[in-house]
Amino acid sequence: MRTTRRLLNGETLVLDVPSAQELPPSASISVLAQDGLELELNSGGPGHLEHYLSVSGSTLTEQVQLRQGTTLRYGRYGGDPASGLAFSVQVGDHDVFGFTVPSLDLEGLSALLSQVEFTADPAGPVLTPGGSVDWSPFRTHDIAQVALLDSGQRTLLDVRRTRNGVTRPSGPGLDVRGGRLSRSSEEDRAHYAVLETAAFVVYGIPGTEGDLDEVATTLGQVTAELS
Repeated sequence: MRTTRRLLNGETLVLDVPSAQELPPSASISVLAQDGLELELNSGGPGHLEHYLSVSGSTLTEQVQLRQGTTLRYGRYGGDPASGLAFSVQVGDHDVFGFTVPSLDLEGLSALLSQVEFTADPAGPVLTPGGSVDWSPFRTHDIAQVALLDSGQRTLLDVRRTRNGVTRPSGPGLDVRGGRLSRSSEEDRAHYAVLETAAFVVYGIPGTEGDLDEVATTLGQVTAELS
């Protein structure tokens, strides 16, 4: 099964998972930076935002208009007055959301986001930072894609854009359809399989530890490419 998703920086991921019977709507994650401060942004549909607010115990109770006409909805993260702000901006059919550190107040958040251009796209919103705001040089642009496999297993594919995106790595592992396949060592606390491609690194995280073999087999047929 194949799906297409925009990264927040405007690049497009084409992900093919032959053994998937369903690929639910994915989420994209990127990090903005301003004068040493980082702000993580998530993007998904209404279901992603609702889940995020529910898990964090947050409610978006207020709203303010940003300089470019976009509406910023916000409320205290976790409902705690001492915490930062949970926030969301609707861009077409998608939401861009996250939370701030306590030191970043509404004025600072509004000023930061007012320097970002939000563009709607059916495959996911595109953000163009400007002024004093840019993408963090220390973080990747990611896509989190849940895959429901033919076996009934539910697995998470954590797809991360490589920084150079020029040549496929030649480290340890096995050459497969989409790149080079390896897996975490027995000593690692978390167990996962890894597919390294020219443009992305895909981490396959099983629902349970015993399903790692199936996840590795699944990744052996996956391709992750730029459109």
